[in-house]
Amino acid sequence: MRRRSSPHFVLALGLAPVLLSGSVSGQDLRVSTGTIDDRRTTGKFFGGLEIELKLTGDDLADARAARVTLKKALDESGRDLLPEKKQDEDFQKSSGGSAPNLKISLKNPARGASAIKEISGEVQLFAPSRDPAATILVDRLPSRMDKPIVSSGLKSQQIAVRLVSPKVYRAEAKKREADLDAEMQKHKDEMKKEAGDDKTAEAMMALVKGFAGMMNDVGDNDVILQIEDEQGKLLDVEVVGGSGVIDTRGSMSSGGLKILQFSEKLPADAKLRFLVKTKNALVRAPFSLTNVPLP
Repeated sequence: MRRRSSPHFVLALGLAPVLLSGSVSGQDLRVSTGTIDDRRTTGKFFGGLEIELKLTGDDLADARAARVTLKKALDESGRDLLPEKKQDEDFQKSSGGSAPNLKISLKNPARGASAIKEISGEVQLFAPSRDPAATILVDRLPSRMDKPIVSSGLKSQQIAVRLVSPKVYRAEAKKREADLDAEMQKHKDEMKKEAGDDKTAEAMMALVKGFAGMMNDVGDNDVILQIEDEQGKLLDVEVVGGSGVIDTRGSMSSGGLKILQFSEKLPADAKLRFLVKTKNALVRAPFSLTNVPLP
């Protein structure tokens, strides 16, 4: 395994004057390579290439998250490095005022390749300050327990949310466990076939049950949200107070369930802030990196 940590150059900008449909064109966003983890191997597993993409530019000032989509990746021999399976293109959130951490995974370059001829695609930034509809505030959080949240902003984005109290959530735990057991029994043969043997299948089912058990373990101060978002517009949910975002001690998500964990009781004036990926809050910038040296 070879790794190179020094960025080699900056190329790739979003200066296209033509706006993409329903989005904003990037005006100052630059992309460069950071750490390159070269795991070239002749084996089927664990090989490949992981490349960190570093973002700079004024467009990052109000960006809360970013993601990358790849269009082309070729090594100097002309080998196509795009993965056969489509990569996870979820947004990566900013942390501590720094730019989002973006990484791309590619297939093995040719054994003798010393550089990547081209990597091109598009970076998307989520900048909610550019569209008022991208931020939806719901006040009086403690008074909304165990009922659907009524919000014209959420309704307009076709997002439905129900706030569940820890007491009611715990009371429903046994039913969730029974439903999970029934669902796993229903797909037991399918899981065995995929795992290859009974022992591996049982281990996989034990992991699923273990995770489900963690999801059932909630504290008295936790905020539990049941979310219906068929279009995948919701990026994140935050709890805010008079001084800004209230830090969580952790969070868990599974399907349409999201649990925000808090160490202390929330103030009476706590609000929910929903961040929604509206078209006008997305900044798009095409990029192209060429002649990227491999370690």
